[in-house]
Amino acid sequence: MVRTSRRSGFTLIELLVVIAIIGVLISLLLPAVQKVREAANRISCQNNLKQIALGAHNYHDTHKRLPSGNLGPQPKDAYNVGANFNGQYIGLLAQLLPYVEQDNMYRALQATGGGELQPGSRLPNPRGVAGQHG
Repeated sequence: MVRTSRRSGFTLIELLVVIAIIGVLISLLLPAVQKVREAANRISCQNNLKQIALGAHNYHDTHKRLPSGNLGPQPKDAYNVGANFNGQYIGLLAQLLPYVEQDNMYRALQATGGGELQPGSRLPNPRGVAGQHG
């Protein structure tokens, strides 16, 4: 009587083949995941640009002009601002904040600047002391 024992399980070669197949499938899946992420980022960026454009149009409808490029005087030398400089460090996008659903941030800037963010407004140095850069 010949006794043959058959063990149920995987041989080492079968296990290595399965691991190799899984590795190939994962390597094929990663580029697809990256493409989906890139597409999501592109859509998000397009949406942000669309919101800014709609905010500019709404600003124009309200004020009959587009927002100015800056607020207040510009420093002559951006890297060597004198102690008497009372200019601004804010651009036109700050004027669009209420039109892109960022009213709280706009109000915080108004409180810092002491009034309406309009051309000619003077905002304090954000570092607290004029002329110091960090």
